[in-house]
Amino acid sequence: RQFDTFSYEMVSTSIHLKNKVIDQKTTFINENHKDKLALLGQISSSFVHEFRNPLTAVMGFNKILRKEFPDMKYLDIMEYELNQLNFRISQFLHTSKAEFNEEIIMDISIRDLIEEIRQLSYANIIDTNVKVEIDVPEDLIIKASRNGLKQVALNLFVNSIDALKNQPPQRVIKVKSTIKNNQLVISLSNNGPMIANEIIESIFEPFFTTKELGTGIGLYVCKKIIDSYNGDLVCTSNPEWTEFSIYLPDSIIINPPQ
Repeated sequence: RQFDTFSYEMVSTSIHLKNKVIDQKTTFINENHKDKLALLGQISSSFVHEFRNPLTAVMGFNKILRKEFPDMKYLDIMEYELNQLNFRISQFLHTSKAEFNEEIIMDISIRDLIEEIRQLSYANIIDTNVKVEIDVPEDLIIKASRNGLKQVALNLFVNSIDALKNQPPQRVIKVKSTIKNNQLVISLSNNGPMIANEIIESIFEPFFTTKELGTGIGLYVCKKIIDSYNGDLVCTSNPEWTEFSIYLPDSIIINPPQ
């Protein structure tokens, strides 16, 4: 009995010491990772600002040309591509936490925001032959950053369209809103291919991507924006549907749907 007790204590002590070493290494890795992300945010913020200044000028002159020459060809294509470039630049800017503090909080109609995203994605929707179904009350108003939520919705929309490109006909994207357990839930689902569980576990990590030309920052930025509202962004997937759900506290709701 004494030997068994001694053996048990030795094994327990050994396991405890090993776990302590593992915890120390994990803490070091996480802190180092956070430091690198902070540095990346600072670099990307200053670097991308150098692109945004001339881009803003080009976008402004393109709008002037559209007003003066409404029938000129290709200006609409230029505007679309410039908006896409501006969207990508915003993604890089949002890797810096300081950017969230600069957002303007305002009253937002979720239905109007989703409709705007559909219009921005119209070319891709037609090209991919996707049916978009929106089930969001027109009277649902929240107080938040329009630019931040617009970026989240647009990113999820673009990702869903990309997922449907190689699918057979009957491609569908559904957007709906509900209120559950004192939370506003906005979900966007598509009937594209199932996302494996091991990918879902890493899908919101920075620089993780399954796309050949992906940057791996889109969903990371989306998660970061939603986290800033003390909310959550989760992904679930099965062979029929893949769904991204945005959970926001009901405290930001100005006008609950009737």
